[in-house]
Amino acid sequence: MERLGGLLTREMAGEAGGELSCELCGNFCHAGADNKFRIDIRDDFLSKATVPCNARVYVNGVTGDYMRFEAHGRKYSVDIVKRAHRTRIIGSGWKKFTSDFSLRKGAMVIFDLDMRPRQAYVVVPNVVLDTVEGSTSDGDDDEEMIDGDISDVDEDGGSIKIEYTRGLTLNDAQQDILNELVLSFKSKFLGVSFVHCLTTTDTQVGQMKVPERVATSLNIPKEGLAGVRLSSGEAKTRVEYSTSIDGRIAFNKKQWRRFLSKTPLEINDCIFMFFKASKKSCINVTVVVSKL
Repeated sequence: MERLGGLLTREMAGEAGGELSCELCGNFCHAGADNKFRIDIRDDFLSKATVPCNARVYVNGVTGDYMRFEAHGRKYSVDIVKRAHRTRIIGSGWKKFTSDFSLRKGAMVIFDLDMRPRQAYVVVPNVVLDTVEGSTSDGDDDEEMIDGDISDVDEDGGSIKIEYTRGLTLNDAQQDILNELVLSFKSKFLGVSFVHCLTTTDTQVGQMKVPERVATSLNIPKEGLAGVRLSSGEAKTRVEYSTSIDGRIAFNKKQWRRFLSKTPLEINDCIFMFFKASKKSCINVTVVVSKL
């Protein structure tokens, strides 16, 4: 909160000094630093916002087509569209963010891109926002993935949903790999994809489960056969699955361990798991696993 207070004091200085909002970007872009900037919410910014002029070059340099950030404990992934004179923040992730915090004209969002993960602070006059604390995991908690965070990536008009194990945050290198995988395989995605950090339970016990929100989105039989492989096409393994009472998909322990034994995957590796329709009638779904 001390860091937020300093950012807010500096960002408010321009407005208090009588500066007018910029006609080009609609923000008070003369205040603040390029890596710590604020967006002044107005009605048309609820669906797509414009990065302040003073931060545009910096934002363009440190982001690709996406930007991930946390806001008061919640995770978001938004699209970045870079044009000749404006940089926009758009997509279903941004719409969800503005909806989650019920943003209206007069509110402001302060971004701190130096933080890891990147942070956004919502400031609404006379409103105190509660922080949603992310949980931590010792790697063996079987319940940790039930209430995971889910993000929307709006790529070329299509909504790609990815669920993350609760409390999991990717580093920049892992996020870059994930972005490349999404771009490469997005046309094949079935339902919601899954990002997870392998635990002792997953690797040694073989008790690998898929969250209920992911399982429901696949619209496949509650019991059946999955063809599991790496994104490279290697380590193809037939793995039986069933659906638990809580709605999660559970893979056959012995067969899941057999799959892992064919791969370099090990405990604490972050993986991206997506699902696609199988071309074989005897297999209900194809599961593709990639290390991040």
